[in-house]
Amino acid sequence: MAIVPNIGASGVYELAAPLDTLILPGQNYTCKAIRKLSDYLSNNEDPKTDIYDKYGLVDPIYSDHVKLDIEIISLQSELGHWLYIPSTHILKYPDANGVLYRSVMVGVSLPSIPVDKDLSFLHTDISNLVADTIGVSSVIKTVETSRPTHVSDSQHTQLTADRAALSGRGTDRSRYLALLTTHQLALDKIAELEAYIEANYV
Repeated sequence: MAIVPNIGASGVYELAAPLDTLILPGQNYTCKAIRKLSDYLSNNEDPKTDIYDKYGLVDPIYSDHVKLDIEIISLQSELGHWLYIPSTHILKYPDANGVLYRSVMVGVSLPSIPVDKDLSFLHTDISNLVADTIGVSSVIKTVETSRPTHVSDSQHTQLTADRAALSGRGTDRSRYLALLTTHQLALDKIAELEAYIEANYV
């Protein structure tokens, strides 16, 4: 039984073997065109070579499809990849339910820093921030974007002082860490007072 989706129908298509491996699980495709085999042939195109032989659909499948004038469904992925599928090999209408997911990368561009600067602590902080903020694990990598350049000792001293002066100033995270430290100090003092009261008045 042939399934002919509407033009514009988008979602996850399920295909019959041997075409089932053409679409990765969860990959969205959109129906862009529907053409009969007779349209291909009348236009002097070669659907047998371009579609059937390419996808391993051997005779008598092609001959039977020509007799039945089967529709060829043109599907396009979000990345622009095209598939041309005989309607008999579409097992069901595209599943448009669910939520689309994708992998993303957030880049952080740093100015020039000493080549021996250890950034492992920054990797940990960024990874923790991502986990605390959106609840996912992340992979943090350092990528060099320029060649090493020589900086004089005086410039290095000044740049180091400038970075130290700006480090942790005015950001939400720095204020949170300061409040966390203050809060912990207050808890420690309360614990000391409770211990003193129990030791002297109870």
